[in-house]
Amino acid sequence: MLVEFGNKIDVPVTKFWRPDVTHVIASTNTEGACTRTLKVLLAILNGKWVLTIDWIKACREAMQPVDEEPYEVRLDNNGSCDGPKTGRLNALNNAIDSSFPFLTSAFSLLVLLFQGPKLFHQLNFYLSGDFVPAYRKDLQNLIVAGGGTVWGSKEEFLEMSKQHKEGGGDGASPTTLVVYNLDPRPGCKLGEEVSILWERLDEAEDVAAKSGSQVTGHTWLLESIAACLSSACGLAPRTVAYSTVNQSDDASWEAQLKWFLVG
Repeated sequence: MLVEFGNKIDVPVTKFWRPDVTHVIASTNTEGACTRTLKVLLAILNGKWVLTIDWIKACREAMQPVDEEPYEVRLDNNGSCDGPKTGRLNALNNAIDSSFPFLTSAFSLLVLLFQGPKLFHQLNFYLSGDFVPAYRKDLQNLIVAGGGTVWGSKEEFLEMSKQHKEGGGDGASPTTLVVYNLDPRPGCKLGEEVSILWERLDEAEDVAAKSGSQVTGHTWLLESIAACLSSACGLAPRTVAYSTVNQSDDASWEAQLKWFLVG
């Protein structure tokens, strides 16, 4: 259905994430909750539409584009609410100034004051311990997409933290985070899971003590992105949710639809 509709309106459909994707069509359960996939999380971070397949059905039935908002996914299967909407509105706020070149300089400045930075803006991360390489790469990509910085080695991370302290920063600053893996190793026994998690936590806390960082499990990253709020671990929310732009304007609809992504 999606490929057929995309061909009909000359909009490509892809199974892989691209920066120019505009709409992610996510599968949902009977309660309207989507699975928390990498594609959905990247869509939230980049302010893309995350919609149910019912939007495609409604467009086909109406023989014209319909408003996306009634079909926007509002819940994921882990219980996070309104992440896609919050991420989308925050991205719109960041784009207002460039979208309206005729704005006066004074108004442009006012708009800039209310723009929300990306979710992990000014946060530094070190992924501690044993992650599956492909999954580590996914987490790194999510952090970077959220405006954060990932330090590839413990030595680099500790050196950065040392420079921060010597520059007069507070060693307990929440701008540095040590993230450890909460997932059990594949094939490990139940009794082994607990000891492995304690080992990972001990290693992460050792790095955190040396760097003056906070420690958090990797699921904090996923929860923060899914809700588009970095409010855990004492971090303040970094999103602004207001908009004066209607992305569903029929006149500009074709220009806005560049790629569909199967979520």
